[in-house]
Amino acid sequence: MKNNKLVAIDLFCGCGGFSYGFQQAGFDMVLGIDMWKDATVTYQHNFPNACVINDDITNISADDILSRLGMNADDIDVIIGGPPCQGFSMANRQRLIDDPRNHLYKSYVEVVKKVHPKFFVMENVKGMLSVAEQVKEDFRAIGYSVECHILNAKNFGVPQNRERLIYIGNCLGVDN
Repeated sequence: MKNNKLVAIDLFCGCGGFSYGFQQAGFDMVLGIDMWKDATVTYQHNFPNACVINDDITNISADDILSRLGMNADDIDVIIGGPPCQGFSMANRQRLIDDPRNHLYKSYVEVVKKVHPKFFVMENVKGMLSVAEQVKEDFRAIGYSVECHILNAKNFGVPQNRERLIYIGNCLGVDN
């Protein structure tokens, strides 16, 4: 724990909406990674104390992340993030099978595997439900108990009808 707060990193951080929610819940957001330059500039503005990496996650190892943070894997309590969803979006059904962005969640899994935080939270469009069993199996294979559910923002005080697929996993009490 840094500053007596749980420590979180955000993969595919965008401008920081997901991070903002975690910060509001009391987490210390120490890192954001995204390959979209404008988003990372905004993220740095929104989280001035966080390390921000503007790069493709496939170019970054967990060791690189920890080195830039000056932390050990044990210092990270949770990894959050939302891999690109365009390939799973209902608006892009024709690209569902072969869109290369569909495989970026595996980079998320790889960072979770190497850092091995106590928890992870990954969100995506509900169209990703088509591969949910494979995603859960990938997390189980690295030692996590994982569930996923479709949640709607309107049920949590947000004035928006927005369904998202949320994966939550932990390695507490799981035999590795």
